[in-house]
Amino acid sequence: MKVHVLDALSANHGSDARQLTTGDAEDDSPAWSPDGRQIAFVSVRDGVQHIFVMAADGAGVTQLTRGPGENIHPAWSPDGSRILFNTTHFAAADQRSGKNVPSDNHVIGEKIDEAMELATIRPDGSDLRRITTGGGYTYASFSPDGQSIVLRRIRGASSQVFVMNRDGSGSRNVSGDATLDGWPAWSPDGERIVFARHTARGLQIFVMNRDGSRVRQLTDAIGEYTNPRWSPDGTQILCSRRLGDVNLILFPAPAR
Repeated sequence: MKVHVLDALSANHGSDARQLTTGDAEDDSPAWSPDGRQIAFVSVRDGVQHIFVMAADGAGVTQLTRGPGENIHPAWSPDGSRILFNTTHFAAADQRSGKNVPSDNHVIGEKIDEAMELATIRPDGSDLRRITTGGGYTYASFSPDGQSIVLRRIRGASSQVFVMNRDGSGSRNVSGDATLDGWPAWSPDGERIVFARHTARGLQIFVMNRDGSRVRQLTDAIGEYTNPRWSPDGTQILCSRRLGDVNLILFPAPAR
């Protein structure tokens, strides 16, 4: 697996995509910096996942995280000054135990997620800061104003959406009584959160206000719908649907 870039307006269906990373390592989870000049990504080196950064053309690859522990899901702050990611670096247990084993809820995530904390680091690899303690923190991203973080947290068999301040303080559950939520993402204005929730028909896409109020279901169809993301203008939502194969689905975003 390698990181590629393609022209979003191309009519060639991805056949003209340009490969950016090379070598034997497996590279995944690319994320553009806000100014489009850099790409953060995960690379598996010597069996361990670490966060790297490179220029938009693939030059100047720099390793940011080091030492024991898995590091995944990089997400930039809106001003591009820090990269938020999930890490088991701080876990006291064997970092490799339980990797790729289903979690206790058997629906969302893997066993290793229970050891995951949130941390941030500068794009040059300096100033590593731990954000959370207690484990179970994944799928995190900064709000558009950079002041809050939305995330999914596992506690036992429960997987819920939380919102906290950017320094990890003020953590609050916005899933309410629901216990199988995941993949949260901010709306462009930061006022709403789109996410997946497990229902009688499998995982479906929902939306709610940032405080957990006004929860609405957006999809109700056969298949497993996950990883929703808003378009930059807030008019559409993109998500993955597993129905045999995995496909990308685009549908109109709900009005306020």
